[in-house]
Amino acid sequence: MRVLFAQSAATGPLFHRVTEPIRAIREAGADVELVTRRGLATTMSRPVDGAEPEVVDVDDEGADVVVFQLPTTLAMLQCIRMFKSRGIAVVVEMDDLLSAVPYGHVSHGGLVLSGKARMARECAHEADVVTTTTPALLAEYATHGRGIVVPNAIPRRIAELPPAYERTPDVVSIGWTGTVARHPYDLQEMGSGMQQALDRTAGRSRFTILGERYDAKERLHLSDQPGEVPWLMDPEVYLTQIGELFDIGVAPLRLDKFNASKSWLKPLEYSARGVFCVRARTEEYERLGLGMPARSPKDWAKWITTGVLDHDRRAELAAAAREKVLAGHLTEHTAEHWIGAWRAALEHAARTRGSLAASHR
Repeated sequence: MRVLFAQSAATGPLFHRVTEPIRAIREAGADVELVTRRGLATTMSRPVDGAEPEVVDVDDEGADVVVFQLPTTLAMLQCIRMFKSRGIAVVVEMDDLLSAVPYGHVSHGGLVLSGKARMARECAHEADVVTTTTPALLAEYATHGRGIVVPNAIPRRIAELPPAYERTPDVVSIGWTGTVARHPYDLQEMGSGMQQALDRTAGRSRFTILGERYDAKERLHLSDQPGEVPWLMDPEVYLTQIGELFDIGVAPLRLDKFNASKSWLKPLEYSARGVFCVRARTEEYERLGLGMPARSPKDWAKWITTGVLDHDRRAELAAAAREKVLAGHLTEHTAEHWIGAWRAALEHAARTRGSLAASHR
């Protein structure tokens, strides 16, 4: 089976949903040939009377299956239809509910108002199989019933790095990873919880944002500006640094449709690096079961304070979470899920060709 990936430009989804799954599948010795491309080689029609150009040919590179990661354009939809007309199986891979990107999010205009979110749904509807990170996304994108959840996982080499809980710092580092522009409502879910925890642990804790803090001080009602470490574009460097920068990681999420569809990646990343995690009570975070759940400001304050003041408890809980990652949430554990999805797409494409052939007899 030859699988061709039409990958997206986003570094995080590329790492977790293409690069690392491919690495795990190759290391497992699976009988699958894998090829990735940033954009497919297409031939476009010449625009006439102001009309948009159309795809008139696309190079399938001899693939049996073509995987489209986050397709959002008419040209991608046209490529999908062209591949299917040739009997090539098509998989659409989605890891966010684009139609629910909230107003105020930096990508709301580019995805929702532009119509790209609607186009992504059309592409998914045309696919032989849809793969997603969560059951909620599957319900949105695989309405035809041909979908498979392949949960996010962590490479073993990352999970086996020296864990954060082995440190005994005098000042415990509490951290959040993200940029406020992409999480415009999430930090506020902690209310005054972060400041309560910092007050209770004064002199023994500090709060740092890995990314972009913007107006986090106001959103969290903090007395002082949090520290800031600029965002790290390389996911491998980012994952390494989480365990070196933070002892406690927080993962607040506003409970809206967009976040309800998001995967468990942030608590998984914290846990893999031995960082004591305090997180929201979303369905996905609960399904993962790692980290200490918090809903009200007093919950956030309690668990952050516990993590700062009780080193043994922090280390015990963080070590247990890391062991769960090693036991069942590595990319080597999900490799067969990916292969199964591609085989299912092949089977559906073959059945469709058979049905079409029979109808023309």
